[in-house]
Amino acid sequence: MSFGALRSIIRPVSRTLFSSPIKSAFSPATLPPAISPLPAIKCPWIPPSSALIHSLTDTRLPKRRPIDKPRKKRASLRPSGPYAWVKYTPVIQPSATPNQGSSNQKNVKRRNEKKRIKQRHSFIMSEKRKRKVLMQEAKRKKIIKRVERKMSAVARDRAWAIRLAELQRLEEEKKAAATA
Repeated sequence: MSFGALRSIIRPVSRTLFSSPIKSAFSPATLPPAISPLPAIKCPWIPPSSALIHSLTDTRLPKRRPIDKPRKKRASLRPSGPYAWVKYTPVIQPSATPNQGSSNQKNVKRRNEKKRIKQRHSFIMSEKRKRKVLMQEAKRKKIIKRVERKMSAVARDRAWAIRLAELQRLEEEKKAAATA
């Protein structure tokens, strides 16, 4: 018989046994009027009936016993000492090492990477200078066009003023010719 079947048999019986005396003892009719009835009585030393039954029959998460220090995992299987004993042989540098570069090792390390970084930086700076020259040229052309527009507007105003003065003079001559 499995625990699930046992639990399904015990649960209804435990509910009727544990819940009915508590409810009848603390019903609103037996309490004095000054004390309001509590919706559910929970005492810390008496667990509810369902928790009691579940704790006895529930096997999903078994509890671990508390220990005062952490347990080492597989400590007994690992041998003491280093992983492997390797004899150290010092490397003797020959006097002629063509691939090592100069005696200063910092120049050799990341040489190609540093070269690429410098090339990229120089390319970015040259493009920046080109863009700066183009922007200066565009700004200069813009300022020249603005000045030309202003000068043409002034010239139109002068031409219109001269034309207006000429038209007024012609009108006066017509009036003078008409009255004379």
